[in-house]
Amino acid sequence: MKNYLSWIANLIPEEVSEAISNRFISGPIATVGDLADFVQTRSAFVAQTSLFGYLKERMGTSYQKYFEDEAFAESIRISQVRVYRACAADLAIFAAALVAERAGLDGAEAKTLAAHCYRYALENSGADESRFAPEDVERFDERAGRTIWANAAIGENAFFESPPELIEAAPVIEQFKNWDREIVTNSIRFRWRDIREQLRKRIAAEDVSRDFQSAATLSE
Repeated sequence: MKNYLSWIANLIPEEVSEAISNRFISGPIATVGDLADFVQTRSAFVAQTSLFGYLKERMGTSYQKYFEDEAFAESIRISQVRVYRACAADLAIFAAALVAERAGLDGAEAKTLAAHCYRYALENSGADESRFAPEDVERFDERAGRTIWANAAIGENAFFESPPELIEAAPVIEQFKNWDREIVTNSIRFRWRDIREQLRKRIAAEDVSRDFQSAATLSE
């Protein structure tokens, strides 16, 4: 496992390496800022390790050669953005739903909190901002508006964008995608299980809710 994480760390931004090394931190998540940071770093962790893990398996010992090709490297950067965006959407919905469940936020409040976490994730992704479009936020707002928050806090109900996006966005030929679909989507679902458990254990929902009630919190 250590060698695998070292390999990932050589390929991904510094903030994602930090997310990997700090993923076992167990302090409470007690503010909106804490929650947004959790959404951003864990979305980056899941997106990057899932995507690069899949590519490494498909490329085998030739992976270094592929990464040195600029055209392919650009296709990877595009894939990274797509997968990260989907991961951030799923986790932001789940995080807000968990606060709503435990601290009694209503639907409008949960939507606002989720949107804040999602926007924070995009703004602090480390990627070129031009890679994210206004339509990304609009699409998320539409999703949040349709969300049944009590359901979104249960199991993996909120995590329906990132598994298919991982396989669709990966720069791999369609034949391989068809062969790999089940195992690849299951791999990201497995990673999300650990992230959900982390959040369930660490979140101080009442504290986050109180912080959320301050208008200044979401205008920072």
